[in-house]
Amino acid sequence: MIQDIIVNLIVAIISYLASIIFHNRLRMKIWFQSILRRNKKIRVSCAYLFQIKQDGKYLLIQGNRIDQYQPVGGVYKYYNSFKEVKSKLELKDESESHFYENGDLRLITKGKYLVKFIDWFETRKNREITVIRELFEELQHSEILIEEFIQNIEIEYLKTIKEEIRFSQHFQMDEQKIFNIYEAKIPSYMLKIILSSDRYCLVEAEEIERLCCTRNGLSKKISETAKYVI
Repeated sequence: MIQDIIVNLIVAIISYLASIIFHNRLRMKIWFQSILRRNKKIRVSCAYLFQIKQDGKYLLIQGNRIDQYQPVGGVYKYYNSFKEVKSKLELKDESESHFYENGDLRLITKGKYLVKFIDWFETRKNREITVIRELFEELQHSEILIEEFIQNIEIEYLKTIKEEIRFSQHFQMDEQKIFNIYEAKIPSYMLKIILSSDRYCLVEAEEIERLCCTRNGLSKKISETAKYVI
């Protein structure tokens, strides 16, 4: 009987540890990658994207800086209270030559601080936690008042994507991207107004998977991040 209890206890412990490893496998991989890059620069970017659907299709917006269609969304902002954390983790603002705007959570750190940065980000302290700002900025239309917009949309959290650390040719350094994905339910009459602009289009999931769509007889690129809103 004692032997059975011991066996069951060992099985329970192994199962518990296996469950922890399985559910934290990506985090453990990031931790391992960051250790290998202990003193190397790593660019971190924390953003949010919106899944906006109509009739089974996905709403995308034309990029302002890159010629492509991409999900509606934006980069989180940090607040003045972030100053202490920023100094402790040796975080530096990204160069303004790279799409950076004041207060963006697009920063440069070292590998040894990466996991601590992710831990901080998940506390939601010292930073923007609402997502309505960028949603309205990217969908604003003269016929839609902000009060009407806020009162008639529903926003629900769907998931978080943490990409693996990979080398960025554009930034010439390793990069860690984090995306929070939200579903935004927008009334049909508002979407009709929004879609009157050539900046927006509705695309099929298959087009997102192919990373291209056809607009006015021309092939247009779709961003890789669009796959996260499917």
